[in-house]
Amino acid sequence: MDLISDFKKYSKEELIKDYNRAVEIGIIGSRAQAQRLIALNVAFKTHFSKSPIKIEDNILIRLTDKIELFENDWRYLEN
Repeated sequence: MDLISDFKKYSKEELIKDYNRAVEIGIIGSRAQAQRLIALNVAFKTHFSKSPIKIEDNILIRLTDKIELFENDWRYLEN
């Protein structure tokens, strides 16, 4: 709950920066990382009403591609 509270205080830019860093690192499978990504997912949904983090069946966490801020929303970076 502390992580969720902390992430909800982040600006949209900070959320995107944190998410993109997670994409660079990748999922290593630690419990702490999973908790952090779940909290980040909640914060994204609070700020943007959507999240680039996919959680399936409340167990599988998947990161998508890097994103950028665009007109008060986020979008995937064009490669």
